[in-house]
Amino acid sequence: MPDVFEVLRQDHFEVKTLLGQLKETTDQEQRGKLRTDLVIAESGHEAAEEMHFWPTVRRLVDGGDDLAEAALHQEANGKKVLAQLDQATPGTAEFDDLIATFAELGNAHISYEEETVWPQLQAVLDPTSAADLGAAIERAEATGPTRPHPNGPDNPAGLKTAGPAVAAADRIRDHMTGRQ
Repeated sequence: MPDVFEVLRQDHFEVKTLLGQLKETTDQEQRGKLRTDLVIAESGHEAAEEMHFWPTVRRLVDGGDDLAEAALHQEANGKKVLAQLDQATPGTAEFDDLIATFAELGNAHISYEEETVWPQLQAVLDPTSAADLGAAIERAEATGPTRPHPNGPDNPAGLKTAGPAVAAADRIRDHMTGRQ
């Protein structure tokens, strides 16, 4: 079973790969599909972190509240851009600008997590707890939202209460619009 750091490392790799493909691909239909893949992956990832990862950081790491607040601020900015990107038309200057902005925000957030937060959490998290947290994040991602909700709750209680309904509504909307 992968631990939390392996799960998140894979998520970060996926985001970086999608961003690289978006930068390299000139086919606008393909760019639209890659954008949708990015939006879906990031929406579930951020919700899972907000429900499980950041509360663990707050609870176990000295100064965890400050670390989590900084990360949640980064994530909120990313969700706003992602919501705009989800509506933008591939092949437009707006689309390209939003991709560039999200790449900058996403890479900064990934660096912050991996270089600042992870070492501190790794120092206090035992292997069993790391594996349990990884499993919780994987479950949350699998059933999480598929669209960004920048005005939704970013606290664990609000996400656990509203999250399943929002995720279900996203999936119904995806089905009705043919979004994969």
